[in-house]
Amino acid sequence: MKIDQDYLKKLLEACQASEKPTFNIEDLKAAGFDYNDRQFEFHMKILNDQHLIEQDDGDAGFGLTKSLDGFLSWSVLPLRLTASGHQFIEALENKDVWAAIKRGFKDASIETLQSVALKLLDRFAQKKIDALLG
Repeated sequence: MKIDQDYLKKLLEACQASEKPTFNIEDLKAAGFDYNDRQFEFHMKILNDQHLIEQDDGDAGFGLTKSLDGFLSWSVLPLRLTASGHQFIEALENKDVWAAIKRGFKDASIETLQSVALKLLDRFAQKKIDALLG
């Protein structure tokens, strides 16, 4: 399965939109994400792999248990968007960064997406700083 950049961005936005410091899979379900969908499982694993989301208490995982026969079982655990997760979604929400990623990095890995998004955001911010300083 490949990363769906639009899905990933919307998922991160839903995590960030929580009015509480934490969110859980039921909150994400209310935001339109079906946790029984393989796409949800795949993208949550990627976010967890990159330490963009984690359990609020710091324990490993995000509430998914899979049996040998492939049966999925979800625990409703308090999760949080990490500082890295907040930085990544901040970068993706910048329209110039998002346009550049969609144009030049369509099939990039999550690590590449994260690195490029943060570098682009820094460059766009530097341009604004330079313009402000004259």
